[in-house]
Amino acid sequence: MTSLYHLFPPTIHPMVVHFTIALVYLAGLAGVISLCYRKSDFPAKSFLILLIFSFISVGAAGVAGAISGSYLSHVPGTAVHVLHTHKEYGEVTGVFVLAALVLQGWRFWKNPQRVQPSVLAVICSIMAVVMVTAAGHLGGTLVYMHGLGVQSS
Repeated sequence: MTSLYHLFPPTIHPMVVHFTIALVYLAGLAGVISLCYRKSDFPAKSFLILLIFSFISVGAAGVAGAISGSYLSHVPGTAVHVLHTHKEYGEVTGVFVLAALVLQGWRFWKNPQRVQPSVLAVICSIMAVVMVTAAGHLGGTLVYMHGLGVQSS
């Protein structure tokens, strides 16, 4: 599998993850807007669509992280815990996005003509925003404080 991984550049994770962060934030924002503005079902449908793209993007970021991680020859001892926590926060982000997607998808499936926001889905999407923020902070810590993925010249 390592040989297939190396068809992609070592920088694939940072190339993909920023799009993921933007989508998760937009989904959270759309969820809050859908709770505040119930006259139209457009915000709730937008929330669902953004959750779908967020879920796909979180998966892509995870795969890209595994690919980028396969290029690391050495992880300093001080960064091992940070890297492990970064991965866990990314996984938890995916769990919250999936939960929000299932809850909001259920609302859409029950009544596609008049979609209402699910309060639990919005809470899950806000938790996903918190987790992706924490994961991003740790990712930045890995690069800027520990030098992971940065080639020295």
